[in-house]
Amino acid sequence: MNKELEKPISIYLCGYDFDVGSEFISQMHRHSFYQLNLVFSGEAEMESSKGRRLITAGDAILIPPGEEHCLWPRPDSGFCDYSFKFFVKENKEDLPEYIIFTESELREIQLVWIKALGEIFRSVAPPELFNTSKEFPLDAALPGVELLEQLVWGFCRRIIAGANSEEPWLIRKLKLLVQSRRGAPVTVAECAGHFNCTASHLLTLVRKTSGMTTKEVIDRERIKIAKHFLAYSDISISHLALQMCFNDLIYFDKFFHKYTGETPRNYRKRNRLPAESNVPDKN
Repeated sequence: MNKELEKPISIYLCGYDFDVGSEFISQMHRHSFYQLNLVFSGEAEMESSKGRRLITAGDAILIPPGEEHCLWPRPDSGFCDYSFKFFVKENKEDLPEYIIFTESELREIQLVWIKALGEIFRSVAPPELFNTSKEFPLDAALPGVELLEQLVWGFCRRIIAGANSEEPWLIRKLKLLVQSRRGAPVTVAECAGHFNCTASHLLTLVRKTSGMTTKEVIDRERIKIAKHFLAYSDISISHLALQMCFNDLIYFDKFFHKYTGETPRNYRKRNRLPAESNVPDKN
């Protein structure tokens, strides 16, 4: 079992439509445990010490012990979320004392993760749980519980890492926008529109905080994504180039070489995981 999580973890309000206006969701409350809300579908408003905020599919919210909060699902929105409640024994100094909402730019990617986690949870929890409001303490002996706990903790670590990032807000937002495209290009004009400013003003802000141009920040983040695929996946280089919207493999090689000093093929040979080192590249 994941040693950071005290046993058993409890799963509450999982996969059912809230009764809008009920006493449970209309009253501010707090509790002694951590709570991770992963929004599967629909929309709701969450009120906390940070005010009232709209949450929607793909959002992840980490609520620490003692944080007063309340949830109002929007009528007819089909709101549904997975709400994991758990205690933490170790490494508490790394956990926040305030509520954290993940960046909205991550919603599309996170929704894929949430759906995958939901499938694992459904393999562990009894079917009737998804038709009612019911707390379900997980037995450590149930198949899949350890994996479920690791995924929950992984979500928490990602949320915390984003909140504790020392990177300037503007650069972090810009990188998240690039990450949401999974390597596909993002134009400077698109980024400027995202920040509601002109391309020239965005360039001034980016230069001031990073010393780079907007395009350099975008390109370097795309290179980081490409490196990850080359080192940790079996995707062919030609397929990766197409995924990143390079129609010409030669152009992709030049783009990669510009920022790394080597070709994608050479990078993969040096950085591929040992277990995969003998797998031939399907180029």
